[in-house]
Amino acid sequence: MSWYRKAADQGCSVAQYNLGFMYANGFDFEQAVTWYSKAAEQGDSKAQYDLGFMYYNGNAVAKDYKQAAIWYGKSAVQGDVDAQFDLGVMYANGEGVTKDAKQAVVWYRKAAEQGRSAAQVNLGVMYANGVGVAKDYNRAVTWYSKAADQGSSVAQYNLGLMYNNGQGVAKNDKQAAIWYEKSADQGDAYAQFKLGVMYATGLGVAIDYKQAVTWYSKAAD
Repeated sequence: MSWYRKAADQGCSVAQYNLGFMYANGFDFEQAVTWYSKAAEQGDSKAQYDLGFMYYNGNAVAKDYKQAAIWYGKSAVQGDVDAQFDLGVMYANGEGVTKDAKQAVVWYRKAAEQGRSAAQVNLGVMYANGVGVAKDYNRAVTWYSKAADQGSSVAQYNLGLMYNNGQGVAKNDKQAAIWYEKSADQGDAYAQFKLGVMYATGLGVAIDYKQAVTWYSKAAD
């Protein structure tokens, strides 16, 4: 740490960020904020994001969503995927910024295009519900599929619903059951219940009451 400190004291932003990161991992949040601030003010995107995170959670500083949004914004415009996603969430929820679904979509899309599965899910939800964008089931399916292929249980469940309802894709109960099961295997209670229904009614799978009871029980737990 001594070498980081020497470099940080000489104004090296990378060293300042690394020093802040080390303090944060050691739960010395006051020192972390000090060094993140120095690096963030020099334009270090990681430091800007982590400083925003400290403000968002109130670590060694008073919780301040406005400051969190400011620092997330500075990091997001530099391409930090975590900042882009979190800024999207803040616009969606109206935390520290005026609630703005269109801006939420803008930032979710940027993060989604970088492969952030949670952003892909949220963008899919926006398209499925027509929030901040025109309702478009085809695009919802596209984004759910990208996240589902990365293993997102929420996306897998949502994709199952789309196949179940024939929204954005041809109705296909077999595909619905496949995606419900992938999500259910990861513990998603909604998917477990839906899979139970499929087995109980023979939709997309052969009727199997034992399997239905198994999945209903998991969902109930």
